[in-house]
Amino acid sequence: MDTFTTPSGDPVPSSGVDATFAREAARLLASSLPPADAAAVHLRVEEPNAPAEPIAVPAAAVRLLLSILEGMGKGRAMHVIEYKDEVTTGEMARLLNVSAPYAIKMLDQGVIPSRLVGTHRRARLADVLAYREAQYAARKTILDQMAAVDQELGLI
Repeated sequence: MDTFTTPSGDPVPSSGVDATFAREAARLLASSLPPADAAAVHLRVEEPNAPAEPIAVPAAAVRLLLSILEGMGKGRAMHVIEYKDEVTTGEMARLLNVSAPYAIKMLDQGVIPSRLVGTHRRARLADVLAYREAQYAARKTILDQMAAVDQELGLI
C-alpha cells in the first residue's frame, strides 16, 4: 500500500473517487461505533501484511477518522491539526473564535486558568475546550428559552 503524505499544514484534497469511498466507509463506520464511553475499538485490516488479529484503536481516534471520512465524502479537502497539552493565546483565540487580545483578557481575568512561560501565557487545551463547550451549552439553553417564549406568544 502506498503512503500518501503532505508537507505539514497542507490539506489533502478529496477526488470524486475518494469521496465515493469515503461516504461508504463513513456509513459503515458510523453504524458500528461503540458507546461514547468506550475506550477502544477493535478493527480488522484486510491487507497482505496486516496482522491476523484485530487491532485495538482508541475510540477517540475512530471518531476522528469518522469525521475525516464524512468531510472527504462531501468532497472537502481535509487536514488534521495536532495540538499540545497547552495552547498559546493565538491558538486559544482560534479555538474560541475570538481575537487574540480578547483571549489574553480572558486569561488575565481568570476566566480560563493559565500560566506564564517566560512572558508568554499558556492555557491547558482541556480547559479551553471545556470553556468552549460550556459556552455552547449556555447559548443553547438561552436559545431554547427564547424559542419557548416565541411559541408562547404565538410568534412562531
